[in-house]
Amino acid sequence: MLQTKTAEEILSTVFKPKEFIIDGLLTQGLYVLAGAQKVGKSWLAMDICLSIATGVPVLGRETIQGTALYLCLEDNYPTSPKPLCCHRPHYTSWL
Repeated sequence: MLQTKTAEEILSTVFKPKEFIIDGLLTQGLYVLAGAQKVGKSWLAMDICLSIATGVPVLGRETIQGTALYLCLEDNYPTSPKPLCCHRPHYTSWL
């Protein structure tokens, strides 16, 4: 059965603060990265996901290790970013 809440219930609910996965930059959730073509969006998204998956810093900020899902919906295999092992050599230890 579909569970619903009234606007009053939602507005009166006290939610715990979201935890930053990338210190001071990104909290848990869903994000869309948009911008002009060929500026490095796919590389940035992959770097962020790999950093979260391994718990290593990204963009000079600490990360909390967790699960990350990288969906490269506009690319196919030949046009996708280079293989992970070429992106950051230290990621190859868990591939």
